[in-house]
Amino acid sequence: MNFRQVEAFRALMLSGTASRAADMLRISQPAVSRHIAEFEAATRLCLFEREKGRLKPTAEAIALFEEVQRVFTGLERLRFAAENIRSFTRARLRVVSLPALGHAFLPLVIGRFAQAFPEASVLLQVRSSEYVREEVATGNFDLGFAADEISLAGVAAEPFSAVPAVCILPWDHELAKCAEIRPEMLDGVRFVTLASGDAARARFDRLFAEAGVQPLIVGETQYSLTVCNLVRHRVGIGLVNPFSLDGLDLAGLVTRPFKPAIQFRSLLVRLSDAPASRLIDAFVGFATEARDAVANVSRFPPSN
Repeated sequence: MNFRQVEAFRALMLSGTASRAADMLRISQPAVSRHIAEFEAATRLCLFEREKGRLKPTAEAIALFEEVQRVFTGLERLRFAAENIRSFTRARLRVVSLPALGHAFLPLVIGRFAQAFPEASVLLQVRSSEYVREEVATGNFDLGFAADEISLAGVAAEPFSAVPAVCILPWDHELAKCAEIRPEMLDGVRFVTLASGDAARARFDRLFAEAGVQPLIVGETQYSLTVCNLVRHRVGIGLVNPFSLDGLDLAGLVTRPFKPAIQFRSLLVRLSDAPASRLIDAFVGFATEARDAVANVSRFPPSN
């Protein structure tokens, strides 16, 4: 039994005559007759009775046709699924990210992605960087964005971003008049910082120690976005990841470059040995384009 025999049987059942079946398949009528005879031999069933030059389906043919239709319906679904995958229709991308990129930056990326591929859906979770690695490594998520200090076990990683910290201050803070902020300016200044254990926090602390200065720590939090909101409520000033500023209402706040530069670095992580995916590649393309715009710190010029 082969596919051409099954196809000829189905065409004959649908059309009612060998000549119309031949037209459907774009083959000769003798070829249809030959395929039907071979199909009967292969199935060892009498599928048609010859009456007055016409082929009349037997009960066995009708029963078998129901199964054949199910097979062809499955093949049609398979073809449709392949077309959907090619066009991203009904495709679902699972993304997990550290908060600095997940709260504002990735929603921007997803918005642009959705405009280009409106039938695709994106699941976004915002979690800690180590959780990002674990979820990608176990295959629960397709793509992750994490800080650069994570373990790389079970994932393939590539650098995604490296942006210098910016200082965020209330507009009327005494340091707001400065074109840039340096460590020595922060000695004794009320300061909101990232939580202990954060790689950027460790770099800040090391720089302050080398400069012999000690900011007055009045708040600690895991997230740059929370630092921004604490500054908004005049708890202190802070150093934040520029990605957390994207989409943030900066009314009442100003940002200043911090020198020497302290980098916030992130990685793009995928499952090790994961097959290529046009969906993921397209999303990464949008993320890279948006990253290049957000990473330009000159978007946040000194102003009153």
